Amino acid sequence: MAAFFADLLDDFSSPAFLEKVRVKFHYEETQAEALKAVAEEMRPLMCREAFWERRRIEAQTEEAVSAYRTSFPEMQYERVVMSLGAGLDALQERYSGQGHLSQSYMLEVLAGELLMQGYGAYNRYIANTTDWHVARYHFPGSEEAYPLEKLPDLLKGFTGQINCNEAFCMIPKKSVVFVSELTQDEKVRCEGICVGCNSVHCANRIADDSWEKQLWARMADVPLSYGYSRIFGKL
Repeated sequence: MAAFFADLLDDFSSPAFLEKVRVKFHYEETQAEALKAVAEEMRPLMCREAFWERRRIEAQTEEAVSAYRTSFPEMQYERVVMSLGAGLDALQERYSGQGHLSQSYMLEVLAGELLMQGYGAYNRYIANTTDWHVARYHFPGSEEAYPLEKLPDLLKGFTGQINCNEAFCMIPKKSVVFVSELTQDEKVRCEGICVGCNSVHCANRIADDSWEKQLWARMADVPLSYGYSRIFGKL
C-alpha cells in the first residue's frame, strides 16, 4: 500500500486547482471561498488516510479477461485500488447532518476530480517505474467479463482498509477499483479517463460536457428529490 500521489494532494487546495473545479462544475465566483473552505477541510484527512495499491493478476486469473486482449500478445493485468479514506465519508455525513448540502456536493465533486487525476498519476507511475504502460482500464459493472458481482473478488488481498457492502457499494465511498491492462507496444496507449485526452478512439474517453458533470453542477443549489434526500440522509 502506498500513500496517495503526493503531487496531487499538494496541489489539491491550490488556487489553480480550485478555479479549475469551480469553472468545470459551473460554480459562481461568489462560491469560490466556500469551495476553498471545503477543500481545506478535506486535505488533512486525505493526507493522513488516502492511499492506492496494485496487485498483479496471476496467470490463472487472466483467463477471465482473455476475451478482452488486444491483437498484441504481450499483456499484463493488475488490480488497482485508490481510496481517499474514511475521513471524507465522516466529513460528508457531518455536512449532511448539519444541513450543509452545498458543502456536501462540493466535497463530492472535489473528491471525484482528485480521483480522476489519480488515473493519470497511475499511468505516469507505471510508465516511469516499469517497462510497461497502460493500454486500457476495465471497471466492474462496465463489461460482461467484469460484472459488478465480481467487485468483492477484485478487492481481495489488498492491505488497505477497503471493502464493499452487500449492495456492492465501496467503503470508504470515495474509492475506485479497476483492472489495468498493460502493454509494451508503443502504438497502444490509453491516456487515462480524463477530459482533454487526444485519443478520440480511447474506450475510456469522457466528453467535456457529459451529462454527469452537468448534473453535479446543477445539484448543489436545487431542491432534492426523494432519492437524493435518502442518499444524503435528509429522510
